[in-house]
Amino acid sequence: MGHDAERWERIKQLFQAALDRPPTDRPGFLGDECGGDLGVQAEVESLLEAHASAGSFAARPAVDLLSRSEPFESASVADGIVVPPSAFAPGERLGPYRVLSRLGSGGMGDVYRALDSTLGREVAIKVLPAMFTTDADRLARFDREARVLAALNHPHIGAIYGLENVGGSRALILELIEGPTLAERLARGPLPIGAALSMARQIAEALEAAHDRGVVHRDLKPANIKVTTDGSVKILDFGLAKTVVGDRTWPDVPSSLSGPVKRTQEGVVLGTATYMSPEQARGLPVDRRTDIWAFGCVLYEMLTARPAFDGETIAERSPRSSSAIRIGRSCQRPRRRVFDNCCGAA
Repeated sequence: MGHDAERWERIKQLFQAALDRPPTDRPGFLGDECGGDLGVQAEVESLLEAHASAGSFAARPAVDLLSRSEPFESASVADGIVVPPSAFAPGERLGPYRVLSRLGSGGMGDVYRALDSTLGREVAIKVLPAMFTTDADRLARFDREARVLAALNHPHIGAIYGLENVGGSRALILELIEGPTLAERLARGPLPIGAALSMARQIAEALEAAHDRGVVHRDLKPANIKVTTDGSVKILDFGLAKTVVGDRTWPDVPSSLSGPVKRTQEGVVLGTATYMSPEQARGLPVDRRTDIWAFGCVLYEMLTARPAFDGETIAERSPRSSSAIRIGRSCQRPRRRVFDNCCGAA
């Protein structure tokens, strides 16, 4: 059995095991079982989401692909639909784009560095995973991410250049941002206070711009923030973003952003456990306050290089209990107050 087939079998097993657990316990279970393999964890979480929402769509749900013994390896035709390969090798072409390398993989998409032969620039291409090419919900969410990014023209949010069908694949053409993620930077230790506050201000401005457009990120964390070579930051991955429609706080939400995707079902937990607000952890409806909560967690982590909460799972942590919050000596009282305000906003 090849590496891809073994990985696919593991994803199937984890998915089935997660289904046997309450929704609030699944993030912690997957965090423990995936052992730091964020790509596998994200793909299982996406299958769980597709499973929860598949009943509302006539198209064959993505979870049906679990009956396959192996992932898609090359382009084929299933039910009259072209299914793209599960991975693209360096040198392969996606329309006018030549793949240079694979940057990462997750349930929300596989990301490649590529060269735009028309404009002569390097870009990042996010391709919908092959297992979701026949899932109406996933296709709609992928398209909605493109519309959300197109509406968020901000210097601290990764830009989108286009949404295309290339080689049978649905792909987002994105700005290629050089530099480590904030998570990779924090692995070396906490940031100096001046640098942390500068980055925090940029993140806050980007979130404010998104909220003004009625968009809640829902998965803000250091791994979704890039640190550029000049020290500025850009927020990435709006694949879980939610648009808030009908909220009087944001009356000018473009109707095109809401798209054909139905609201996430109550009880379906999306996001990353360490940074989830209480209502998000319970699978309840969320608004901009869930991003404010996550921002407080990120700010704390920038100053200490440690997660804000001790609990390994949602069930173990106590978001409203001060005993679950580790405030280091380096966090002076004003910084503690900012953190408390953010994590008291939800």
